[in-house]
This record gives sequence, C-alpha cells and structure tokens, in this order.
Amino acid sequence: MARLPEMFIQQVLQVTDIVELVGQYVALKHKGREFVGLCPFHEDKNPSMYVSPAKQIFKCFVCGAGGSAAQFLMGYEKISFPEAIRSLAERANIPLPRDYAPREFTGGMSKNDLVAVTEFAAGYFRTLLHDPAGRDALAYAKNRGLTDESIEKFGIGYACDSWEAFLSAARRKGYSEDQMVAAGMVRRREGQGGCYDYFRQRLMFPIRDVTGRVVAFGGRALAADERAKYLNSPESVLFDKSHLMYGLSAARESIVQRKQAVVVEGYLDVVLPHQVGVTNVVATLGTSLTEGHVRLLGRYAREVVLVFDADVAGAAAAQRALELFLAQRMHVRVATIPAGKDPCDFCLAEGGEAFQQLIDQAPDALQYVWDQQFAAYQSAEGNLAERHRLIEEFLTLVVSSGAYGAIDGVRQQSLAQHIAHMVNVPAGDLQQQMRRLGRKIRPAQTTQPAGENRAPIGVTMNPERVILEVLLDEPELFDHAAERIDPSDFHDALLRSLAERIWPLGLDGRLSLDELLADENMVSFAPILTELSLAGQRRGNHQRTLEEAVDRICHRKEFQSVQELKTGPLDDESLRELQNRFRQSDPRKRPRIQ
Repeated sequence: MARLPEMFIQQVLQVTDIVELVGQYVALKHKGREFVGLCPFHEDKNPSMYVSPAKQIFKCFVCGAGGSAAQFLMGYEKISFPEAIRSLAERANIPLPRDYAPREFTGGMSKNDLVAVTEFAAGYFRTLLHDPAGRDALAYAKNRGLTDESIEKFGIGYACDSWEAFLSAARRKGYSEDQMVAAGMVRRREGQGGCYDYFRQRLMFPIRDVTGRVVAFGGRALAADERAKYLNSPESVLFDKSHLMYGLSAARESIVQRKQAVVVEGYLDVVLPHQVGVTNVVATLGTSLTEGHVRLLGRYAREVVLVFDADVAGAAAAQRALELFLAQRMHVRVATIPAGKDPCDFCLAEGGEAFQQLIDQAPDALQYVWDQQFAAYQSAEGNLAERHRLIEEFLTLVVSSGAYGAIDGVRQQSLAQHIAHMVNVPAGDLQQQMRRLGRKIRPAQTTQPAGENRAPIGVTMNPERVILEVLLDEPELFDHAAERIDPSDFHDALLRSLAERIWPLGLDGRLSLDELLADENMVSFAPILTELSLAGQRRGNHQRTLEEAVDRICHRKEFQSVQELKTGPLDDESLRELQNRFRQSDPRKRPRIQ
C-alpha cells in the first residue's frame, strides 16, 4: 500500500483550520491567544482542552490528548492517521495522490467509503420525493405542515415501495453490495443470495453527524399496516444512536449562541420548531437519553430543556434524564406539552412564540420531579410506606444534586424546608435524613481547569525537557543548542528518542512542529510534542532559557567526565587534562572534585 507523501500531508494540515474543525465537535471560547473547550476524550466538567490557532494544535492538560487536526480526528472518529488525512483532504477539496490506497479498517473499506454510500442515498431519496413516484409521500409531508424550505433544509426524501430500487441505483453508480451492507442501506437475503433494500415506502430523514455528514437514516412508514412506524438504520461503524442526536448539525450554532439545547423525541418534533424559528432543538434517535447524549450536549450547552409528554411516561423519562445530567453539572429544566399534543403539533397550532414561551417558562427539573412526586404522595393517602419511599427517593435526588455540584447548600436547605411544609414533617427531621443520605453518596471529583501559567503534567526543570520546549516553540535557536550538545547527551529515554528525530530536521534546516506532526511515524509522540511546544510558548525568554539548560547539560557532562578521570589511573596526561578543563571552565560552575 502506498504511503501518503509528506508534502501532501503538510499541504492538507496547512489548509485545515483546527479551530474550525474542533469547533464542529466542541463549543470553544476565546481565552487569551487560544481557545478552550471541554475535552471530548475524557469526562471533562471544566474546560481543560486548549486549541492554539497560531500553532494549529490542540492539547488537553488533564487526559494528555494532543496533536494536530489529524490527531484530533483520529481520536474522535476512531480512525487511522492516513484516514484522518484523507478525510481532511476531502473536506478541503484536495484530490488524493493517484497511487494512494486508503488503509483498510474492515472488509477492505474505509469509513469514507461508507459515507459515500449514505451521502449518495440521501441524494437519491431527495430526488425520488419530487418524482411522480414520490407524489403521495410529498403530500404526506405537506399535510404534516412541512414547507418546501424545511424539506430542503433537512434533506427529507422518500424510499419507494420496492425491494431493490435503491440497490439497483447504487450498483449503477459503482457501489458494491459489501459497501451498501456495511453502510446499513441494504440487507443480505438469508440462504438465497443477493440483497434487498433496508428502507421501503418510507419518508426518509437523513441523520447527520456533528460535521454534517449523512451517516444514517430514520424512515417514517407511509403504509397504514406497517408495524414499525419509525425505522432507524442499523448500528454500524458510522452510526451509534447512543452518541448521536437528530438535528444537531443544524442546531449546533444556535445551541452554542444560546448556551441552551432543547431535547425532544421525534424527527418532526425537531423539524417543525426549526420551521417556526426555534432552532436550538434536537432529538434522541428512538432511544432514551444516554450518558453519551449528555456528554455530547455538554460540549455545546450549559442548560438543557427537556420537552416530554405530560403523562406518567414523560415524568419517568424526565427523572431518568435528570440523574444523567447531574453528573455533568448541567442545569436541566422540563417543559411539558399540553396533553394530546406533540411538539410538532403544538408548533403548528400555536406558533413559534408560544413554543419558545413554553421553553422559557419551563420549571427547574428538581421542581418538576417534586411536583410529580408530591402528586403521587397525595394519591398514596394512608400508605405510609409508599409515602416514605417517595420522600426518600426525592431527597436522594436532592442530595445527589449537591454532591455533583448541581445545586448549592442553600438550595438544598430551601428544598428541605419546602418539602417539610408540603408534607407536614419537621424540617429538622428532613435535614437530618439528608445528612444521612449525603454520607452514602460520594461527592463528585472536580477537575481544575488548566490556567494560562500552569505547567503541563510532568513538566519539571529537567534541562533536557526545557531544551525541547524551546526548540519546538522557536526552532530558529536550534544551532545554539546543536553547537554544544547532541541527542546522546539526553538521559531520559523518551526525550532522547524525540531529540533523535528533532536533530536531523534541525541540521537540515527543516525543524518545525508542523513537520513533526505531519510524520505518520510520529503519531504516538503527538501528545508530548504539543505539550512541550505549549510549555515553551508559556515559559518565554527562549534564548536565555536555552543557554541555561544547555549549560546545565554541559556541566553535567563535565562532571561525569571528571568522575571517570578520578576513578581511572591518574597519570600525568590525565592530570594535565583535568587542569586544562578547570582553567577553561567558569569558576562558579566547576564540577566539585572530592
């Protein structure tokens, strides 16, 4: 397999704006010369990932992840270095070298090969919706209140009532059955050979990842006798419904701007609010909210408003969701649609202003849950055990909120007094019960954000490390170091390995962080390279810092040499060498001879 040329890799990385790329996955905020955001590679609660537009690198000072745009994509998409470069090249419309074959990850296909199939399918379904064959499907969409603009914005299409219509169209475009099966667009016939279309006679909703690529579909049945009203693509290397949300690519900018995400349950419940001007709305994909969804939303929003039906199932869903959001320290409110209506129906009947008002007036999730618990408490009447259970269940939720930092102690005490008044129990008794529950609940560990002047993990005044920090931030000073030391003077194995790669580039006049990060053989070193470079930038005073660090290594060498002379036979020649070294050295920094 041909390797990607270094010049091509550097060209791709040079035209990629890492702030724009990372910003597609994580909400970023300016902080000095850099941007900061929640790191997607660990459970981050305080922004610990820095993105440097000047250096075109990212670095998390908690989990250690770091590198160029390629390394970010590798970590997020779980792909190889060549695949990341290929993906970045396609984003930038840079053609691949003619003799390059992408690295295989499964069955001879890359992730981009599968995306090509789903993107083709999205175009095919869109076209079919406006063909005579899609007349009834288009009429259904219009009857549900969708405008032409919304149909276009969300790429809604139609899968016709045929077992092989898509299969045949994709074959004519050159896609193999293996590609279509892996992308979840067709299925194999068991024991008969061949394949058949996965989606048939359905209104099609493309599901996009956060960057806007179509990775799957949701299909709404148009046949009255179809048992599955909605059908999602099967999970694949492209599609994990527990980590994707419908409409996020369209809503992301609005969510970041408002610092708020509104979560609903269905495709039309997303499209209709967007149509009436409420554009920070997303939906789960036929599943309950998961921890993956919560972490995903936490990268863009500080607050989430859950919109559920005003029934028992909606209340239970709200409580489950609240417990997930507590761990992420996100503020949660719950809005309820009047009985008998979905968000899409409410938007059509009442308009965007009424829906926005419903969101703005949504109660705090704890208040919402308590209202539901209190209603159940009143219904329990003489059942004291059930009443006790309901109160303890809610108090546990309150104490958990405090342990995770979602509410403060004042709010906890206020809630205890409110509950005590509502159920006619002494407030002191409830507060004592909350303290007892608090001893059982382990407080959440907090993560300190990386400050501007904070040294990265593991950084000490090790002169070897300081030298690499300076050279990676200001390569022009390489000659000042190379005149007096070389990689053999590095004792630390990792730093010596880095020096062995840096020195040839420096001697050739090509030393740069960009050059190192564009080398596929250096992929595993990307986190330490970015850490060293940023540490050098923050340390400053490069020339003096480098001179002092090089002096320390030279004096260490001198001391070692003296020790070797001391332990050997001290003849006349050795004695003269010792005397010459002492005369040439700085008296303040001479190695001590015992």
